[in-house]
Amino acid sequence: MRAAVRALAVLGLIALTSCGSVQAPASGSSTAKPGYVPWLPLKSTGVMPQPPPPTPSPPYPIPDGTPSCTAGSLRGEMGHFSAATGSNLDMPVIFTNTGKGACVVQGFPDITVLDSRGATLARAVGSEGRGTYFDDGPAVAILVRPGARAFVNFTWYDCRNPPAARLAVDLPANGGRLLIPFAVKGNYYMLCDSDRNFSALSRGPFSPVGIDWPPGPTLIPIAVTIDAPAKVKAGSTLVYYVTLGNQGPQDYVLTPCPDYVELLGRKVVALNYALNCASVARVAAGRSTTFQMEMAIPKTVQPASYLVQWVLSDGRIASMGATTTVEVTS
Repeated sequence: MRAAVRALAVLGLIALTSCGSVQAPASGSSTAKPGYVPWLPLKSTGVMPQPPPPTPSPPYPIPDGTPSCTAGSLRGEMGHFSAATGSNLDMPVIFTNTGKGACVVQGFPDITVLDSRGATLARAVGSEGRGTYFDDGPAVAILVRPGARAFVNFTWYDCRNPPAARLAVDLPANGGRLLIPFAVKGNYYMLCDSDRNFSALSRGPFSPVGIDWPPGPTLIPIAVTIDAPAKVKAGSTLVYYVTLGNQGPQDYVLTPCPDYVELLGRKVVALNYALNCASVARVAAGRSTTFQMEMAIPKTVQPASYLVQWVLSDGRIASMGATTTVEVTS
């Protein structure tokens, strides 16, 4: 989800470029460069590199000998319902440790929807119905201290809209059953338009309350800077330089070569290329690499001061772009 938001931010623009061998700077550059990767009009790939997912691990240290949570030590209740894209509705189930000591929950509880007579309307047990649309974390052990809470994302759809009365939640590790009030009718789903008998129930694993979970990826701190001339004539080519400075402890590996976006003003010029990094491979920790850029300025661009934006389409880095101002003259 987080990566998707970053990707959409880049795709809302349009991108450029690529890398090659190091050369002396071309004439007309704003500042003399000891070396740079020359610009090439390489076709964009449309691929946005993403960071590897974090290694699943418990969000809190678990002392040796901590017991599993049981129905006798937890209180269950429904949380605030919320909708995602389309007709997806999250109905989180919240568990509070009412016991005197910490306990552990892990994995997926079995959940059964019951009507007022105790008849089963829907159920998800064992490997059935695992995973929802709502940023479920990895199924790791969760420490629940006295008074603390954990939750499970839960969705239930039934095109016949039967009224439910309770949820029966069977805890992992033979922890027993919790009965939770659940006066809800089966929800509409998009498949109801073609199948009035459609029914589905799904749930996520136990997740902690009160922290950012699942954990976000560790992003590489890349400082992006632009070195451009103060002025450029309409009908000519703006030659400028973008430096990627690696301020982190690990190398920034340019495999595959990412796309980039360059804009003049509000898409007066909007270009999309792949970075020319075949000869670079990586920006080492604590080092930097400079890439030459070219932007053709149409003759029709009106003289004015314009914002130049450059954005690297790479979800692995913390800061993906930079801006500068260039005056276009007649």
